[in-house]
Amino acid sequence: MISFKKFLEEDSLPVLDFVLLSEGDKKYQLYEDRKWISGRFKRNIGVDKASHGVGQEHAHVYGRKGNQLVVVNLDGSSSHGERGRMHKKDANALRALGYQIPKSNIVEWVNIGGWSELILG
Repeated sequence: MISFKKFLEEDSLPVLDFVLLSEGDKKYQLYEDRKWISGRFKRNIGVDKASHGVGQEHAHVYGRKGNQLVVVNLDGSSSHGERGRMHKKDANALRALGYQIPKSNIVEWVNIGGWSELILG
């Protein structure tokens, strides 16, 4: 093992570019592009930018125990197949960012069938 001083003098320092944590059979990856805001709890809403061309910004709303409650798009529609009613403080925090959350605070997901069932005219 080299000393810390020698480590700092090296020409090519190692770069940490990926973090993966695991606990039992569960794996967690650090997602650095997520912006955290507070709603009902401190930093319980993670806002992600669109991950591909046709997607849109969306927010993951977490409960007190870190469980994901709902995922909502900027336009107020559901994302990731999640649906549910958001707490008033969570909904208001997202509205302050420009999210079009319905007055009922309900985020819905409607399945219109797979590509094989979609007929274009």
